Amino acid sequence: MADMPDVDLTPLSAAITKVAEDVLRTIARDAVPALVKQQVEEALKKMVPGLVEAAVSQETVLIKETVQEVTRKALPDLLKSMAEPLAKEIIEKLAREMVADIAEAAVKKEIARLTAEV
Repeated sequence: MADMPDVDLTPLSAAITKVAEDVLRTIARDAVPALVKQQVEEALKKMVPGLVEAAVSQETVLIKETVQEVTRKALPDLLKSMAEPLAKEIIEKLAREMVADIAEAAVKKEIARLTAEV
């Protein structure tokens, strides 16, 4: 075989490198986002429930305190609207019973006094 002539392959090498880079960029631009999106979605599906549970468990104390505070503020008005009519009814009933008993005792006493005079 004869000696190969001295040929500068630098331009060819640069051209092949550029073509390879362009091909890789195109593949990365077209394929990588879909792959990354799928991986991110799968990772989120695995991570989010645990993160939400952890966040809620950390807020349990705050939720409990908030419920207690709201109850403390709302309960008096709620109970007042229920207790006032009930209290009025009970007081009226007791008054009727007591007045009837006192009146009956007074009438009996007066009858006894009048029969004693006769």
